[in-house]
Amino acid sequence: MDSAKSSNFEGPLASLERTAVDFFKRIVDSETERAVQGRLRPMELEESKRGPLGIAEQRAVEAFETINESEKLRLEQSRARGGDVVRPIDVPGPLGEIERTALELVQAEKQRLKEKENLGRFVRPKDASIEGPLGKAEREAVEAFGLVKSEEEKRLKSIQRVLMEKRPMENNRESAMGIAESLVVGVLRAPQLLLVVIDRVKELLQSENLMGNDEKLKLTESSNENKKSTDDDDTVAKMKR
Repeated sequence: MDSAKSSNFEGPLASLERTAVDFFKRIVDSETERAVQGRLRPMELEESKRGPLGIAEQRAVEAFETINESEKLRLEQSRARGGDVVRPIDVPGPLGEIERTALELVQAEKQRLKEKENLGRFVRPKDASIEGPLGKAEREAVEAFGLVKSEEEKRLKSIQRVLMEKRPMENNRESAMGIAESLVVGVLRAPQLLLVVIDRVKELLQSENLMGNDEKLKLTESSNENKKSTDDDDTVAKMKR
């Protein structure tokens, strides 16, 4: 059940890899078809056989045509207003969309700067009261990073589970793979074992030093007691005289 769920789960990295493979495959197929048909431009292929290059060329042509039409309309409006400048944002078209995005970015950054001065701390674009293009991009990046992290954690757990279940050292230690894994594990664990032995030796040396100090302290205390007893006996003898 869990394996079925994990196999159906596709994070951003898996989706990106799948998209990249499909992208290059479509380019190869469309370019092969274009060579067979003897077409010069990628967009001249039929829509069903057109690849990413043909689609990109068609969109670029359409974008330039739209810009051309919007600029003609802007020029006509400027003439109708007696030569007044008509901004790209005032007419529909790609240039107007770019200007609108730039204005939203400037307004959002101005508001974020005010909030930074009022709060006395750094305010991230996605946490600002006005979410501009930067805030939207940061929020989407954070969400994508969270999905990537979750996907990679699940993939790592799956790899660890497979490795633990099919380790050659555990299944057949006498095989070539089992011997190789045992050798590698032994080489990797040797420094750790050596450090453990060194730490143990240090502890033993420290304990011996402590024991030696305790014995010296006892001998010193005993000598002091004997000396004190001798002094007391001499004092008593002098008093009797």
